[in-house]
Amino acid sequence: MTITPQDQRIRNNPFKGFLPFFWLSLACLGGILLADRLSLPDWIWLVGVSLSLLAFVLTLALPKSLALTQALRRWTRADRRLPGMILVLFFFMGGWRYAAEKIEVTPQHVAYYNGRGRVQLVGVVSEPPDPREDHTNLTIQVEGLRLLDGGDELKPFSEVSGLVLLRVDVGNIFAYGDRLEVTGQLDHPFEGAGFSYRDYLARRRILSILSYADVHHLESGAGNPLRTLLYQLSDRGYAALQQLFPSPESDLLAGILLGRDQGLSQDLQDAFRSTGTTHIIAISGFNIAILAGLFSSVFTRLFGRKWGAVSAVLGIAAFTVLVGGEAAVVRAALMGGLGVLGGMFGRRQNGLNSLGLVVLLMALLNPNLPWDVGFQLSALATLGLILYGQPLEEWFVRLASRRMSEDQANRLVGPVSDFFLFTLAAQAMTMPIIAYHFGGLSWIALIANPLILPAQPLVLILGGLAMLAGIVLPGLGRVLAVIALPFVQYTVRLIDWLGRWPGGDLVLPDFHGFWLVIFYGLLFVFTLLPPEPRRKLVKRLLSLQSVLLVVFGMVIFVWNRVLTLPDGNLHLTLLDAQGTVLVQTPAGHAVLIGGGESPSRLSQQLGQMLPAGRGKLDLLFVGSAAREDLNGLYALMEDHPPEMVLWGINPEETTTSRELYAGLVELDVPIVELEVGHSLDFGSGVQLRVIEVGKKSAVFWLEWENFSALLPTGKVKNDWLAVPSAPDALLLPDDLEGANLPRKRMSEWTPALVLLPLDEADMPLEGELPLVGLLADYPLVTTLAHGWVRVSTDGQEMWVRGER
Repeated sequence: MTITPQDQRIRNNPFKGFLPFFWLSLACLGGILLADRLSLPDWIWLVGVSLSLLAFVLTLALPKSLALTQALRRWTRADRRLPGMILVLFFFMGGWRYAAEKIEVTPQHVAYYNGRGRVQLVGVVSEPPDPREDHTNLTIQVEGLRLLDGGDELKPFSEVSGLVLLRVDVGNIFAYGDRLEVTGQLDHPFEGAGFSYRDYLARRRILSILSYADVHHLESGAGNPLRTLLYQLSDRGYAALQQLFPSPESDLLAGILLGRDQGLSQDLQDAFRSTGTTHIIAISGFNIAILAGLFSSVFTRLFGRKWGAVSAVLGIAAFTVLVGGEAAVVRAALMGGLGVLGGMFGRRQNGLNSLGLVVLLMALLNPNLPWDVGFQLSALATLGLILYGQPLEEWFVRLASRRMSEDQANRLVGPVSDFFLFTLAAQAMTMPIIAYHFGGLSWIALIANPLILPAQPLVLILGGLAMLAGIVLPGLGRVLAVIALPFVQYTVRLIDWLGRWPGGDLVLPDFHGFWLVIFYGLLFVFTLLPPEPRRKLVKRLLSLQSVLLVVFGMVIFVWNRVLTLPDGNLHLTLLDAQGTVLVQTPAGHAVLIGGGESPSRLSQQLGQMLPAGRGKLDLLFVGSAAREDLNGLYALMEDHPPEMVLWGINPEETTTSRELYAGLVELDVPIVELEVGHSLDFGSGVQLRVIEVGKKSAVFWLEWENFSALLPTGKVKNDWLAVPSAPDALLLPDDLEGANLPRKRMSEWTPALVLLPLDEADMPLEGELPLVGLLADYPLVTTLAHGWVRVSTDGQEMWVRGER
């Protein structure tokens, strides 16, 4: 076949040619994103839809001889194959759909009753239960609600709608379609400085949460019969996997095939996380795209292009039904299926059009999808297969033809594509998104992904066939499980081994959105450029100047990492006037006591004091229920999440404590009840002990070699003075008055340093604070004079540094 210049240009540039659905989907997404930023009422967007539609209709209806018609045709670009006004129309349509989707909170919506006292509601479990380690999340579609005002006579149920996120204990077993009666208090989801759980749930149309409720089961089978059947099929598949495969291989397959990753041990989940391979343990757009590529390649060789595409689509549909038909899987399956039908591995323009059509339909049906990580992975993985699947095959044939005949290379390219090249194409497109959403990439991911990904198509196909056969023909399922087991074991053993590598928790700095734009911009430039300009650009990038610049950047990065290594000293930093304390141990552990009242201030301070690339806290102590001691902790939810929390107050004490506790539970942060006698060893001999826990306070004792410090938090009483020995550093409570200052005890202790949390609000209008005068004979340092105060010690000597 002779390739014309036009065909050659289109082949080199997949974005040339007629791509109506691709450009319409981009216009619609642009309208959705702008509507999210502007928050305009839906009628404004509807006016835009009406005007653009009117202009286009007039362009077609008016006589072409009129001057008005000529002006309209130029303005609407009606002479193009895809008129510009159609793009404008879909832009406004996307904005209108987003604005119209916003929920209006009225007495007929359940969110109206957030924070209005105890309620009793009746609703149906509208999604499969989401089990966690210490609780289970249920999404409830509310049918009726009544307020409980404490009277003896119950009011009738009012007709109320909306979704509620309900948390129940792990011992309670519920299923999709169960009708429940729930009694408790509705609350708003928490909203912190860097992460808004309220916005996250709002995109799922959930505006209310309900914890610690009384739940009574009324009846079963109130859900959609088809969805019930699909979930039952998923349950049978899960049971088959548990019978056919040993643990943890069965738990891994349950995550990959059914989206149930709760059975994996915490150690193995940590290994997947530290190696940057968490994307393979749950159903995702990436896995479905790989499956679509594999089905298309195999069935096309078996049945030809036409019937191969049909067979591939049927295979994807069967897999979707098999795993339960979850919304995320259906989205990914639609993208993969239409990509196959559009000639995903033939002319790439058809694949781009099919992808655009799917994205357009999904965005119009659910305008909150652009913020869904699964949607982003599905779209980008499919786009990677469309753009780079065929070019990678052609590149491999050219490379292999140097070592073997062209016929042998063409026969070899099929299996190489199925198990490596398609995976590489999808991974190249999705890795930056994974890095962005999960705060960076483990350096081990650079090793783990090339080793682990080629086996994943076989894990998907063989594991899925074994599960399906196990449901219908258990004997055949056992045979297939024997064939699939080595590939699953390879995945588990390799990840477990790599996860134990020293330094595996070293991750790249947070992946800012700006670098996403840079990465995809460069990627698409290379995609669009013809071969000769592309070679010239590569030559320039590999020039001596560019190489030196990259080396310089790597030196700066490595030097920065060296500078942020632990210095072998113990650091105790008083952060604010509420007595929030950050302890950094010689081994590099970070412990936070309290939180203060400003999320932004706490986030900024931790960002400055914690090593770059290591944003997490090892431990958080919560010993005060006061808002001014807790509000700052909202900053931790996204920026600096703790590995563990020791909780010493009643979660229901205040609204702030309740929302904070719920947020930590949602993030799966382990929470341990704070008790007197708790002693934590942070290595190198550093001990932190809990010596007192009150209703609104806690007292801690920090000790290392010849250094000790007394650290109270919250509204402490006189019993905070019961310490093992005289402290070298004494932190006074932030609400301490002069009359309660234990001067006799302090004269016995003779501390080397007294820390006093103070700000302008604590000072009287005239004169000096009496407490400061009483401490004139002691080495006193306050946050009023120095902002934050850092006490450092090598175990023998102590030195102090202030912010200003």
